[in-house]
Amino acid sequence: MSNLPSLEIDKDRPSRKVPSTRRAFLRVLPSAIAIIPVSMLFGVLAYRANWSLLEVLAAGFLGFTGSGQFALLPLADTDASFLTMLLICASINSRYFPIAFTTTKRLPRTVLPRMFVSHMLGDEAYATERTSDTVLETLVIRLTIFVFWVVSGVIGALLAQAIPGAWLSSDIHLGFPASVVLVYLSVTQIKMRVSGVYFHKSMMIAACLILATASYEWLGPTYFWIPSVLITAIILDKWKKYE
Repeated sequence: MSNLPSLEIDKDRPSRKVPSTRRAFLRVLPSAIAIIPVSMLFGVLAYRANWSLLEVLAAGFLGFTGSGQFALLPLADTDASFLTMLLICASINSRYFPIAFTTTKRLPRTVLPRMFVSHMLGDEAYATERTSDTVLETLVIRLTIFVFWVVSGVIGALLAQAIPGAWLSSDIHLGFPASVVLVYLSVTQIKMRVSGVYFHKSMMIAACLILATASYEWLGPTYFWIPSVLITAIILDKWKKYE
């Protein structure tokens, strides 16, 4: 009988529930930290290509595409026109179209916020988001990655002055950090979509690999990613019931 009052106190005590926006931020934080070296690498290479800090900031803020921004570096060295660089960047970013179709329900309804949140869609955000996320949680996830990417690029350009040129020789595989991030995101996405079902995980991985390989053999290394990303996005979307 002496334990009853304590039980009543515990029952009446308000539970401390973590806000959904904080949970979304903590969920996206590892991915946001993982892209820091990749974005800093772009800032370093851009500074060595005589880009100003404002140009690095604009490329990250307006472009917000890792592969597209790295593709702009050699084009800028050859004095390519702005229209050419815009078309190249837009064609690389077109891979997000099939991904964006699966996230429309998590976007704001008004035009300008919807465009801004759509602009911040990236591989890392898609790998972190869930179909059950609210509009606010989606905004927190995408904005966190967006800010980390833009700021890290500028920091990389600032630090480039102190980095010896020999550290960035042609013998060093500079794309290794990006490859590590992509592998991490792939594993995260698979765990999120098919959690706890080993057989289904294996089947989904095999299906994605087979379709990507078939697209590569059919279309070659330049255009294989277009149907590959589209089909992979459809496969991932079909596994919602296992989340």
